Amino acid sequence: MSYAPSTFQAGTGEDFFRKEGFLVDGMAPLVTARYTIPAFDDYDGTAVTITNSVAKAASGTAVSWAGWDLASSISKGLILSYVQPSTSNYVGVGFNVSTLPTSTLVDSYEATFDGAGGHSELAKYVSGSLTAVTTEATIFQNDAVSSAVWGIALYVDGSGNSQRLFLKSGSSNWIPVLANTESDHSSFQSFYLRHYGESARFISPIYCWGS
Repeated sequence: MSYAPSTFQAGTGEDFFRKEGFLVDGMAPLVTARYTIPAFDDYDGTAVTITNSVAKAASGTAVSWAGWDLASSISKGLILSYVQPSTSNYVGVGFNVSTLPTSTLVDSYEATFDGAGGHSELAKYVSGSLTAVTTEATIFQNDAVSSAVWGIALYVDGSGNSQRLFLKSGSSNWIPVLANTESDHSSFQSFYLRHYGESARFISPIYCWGS
């Protein structure tokens, strides 16, 4: 199977994010899992197994993440992934301040579809404490085995105190869902896929840009 360039651009959202000003000159692609997802640098909680273009969580339940370290810190970043939660309470992506921790997250921003909570969510970890900072109950991906595959994207700007959640469903374009202005974190050196186990799936393309 081959991908037409226009189709793939729609999948990564690059055209949309550039036109909307979230992908700007100087933001380089840091991870480009166009077809095959690269091995994780670390994970915590329920293990995730990569098979070509799909990273699938085991059936166990636990507060979980799997991610990659960046070669150096960035202040501005955009990560996107396609997701299918199965029955996982939540699924999403996040940027972590330091390289990946040995266990639980400490300082980060994240965006999730919280099916168990009935909303989309922007949240933050500060000194190991998780806080949901803004939610949207009128659109979210439910935690059901029959849920369609959706795209989720998180944009962060540490110097501009901006965090934004975007989603993509079906053949539609990416759309903005949530925006926030937390000022706790100014730089990031890793990013992660967020889930609660229960057979959640992360599906390529998975992209990360940053500067």
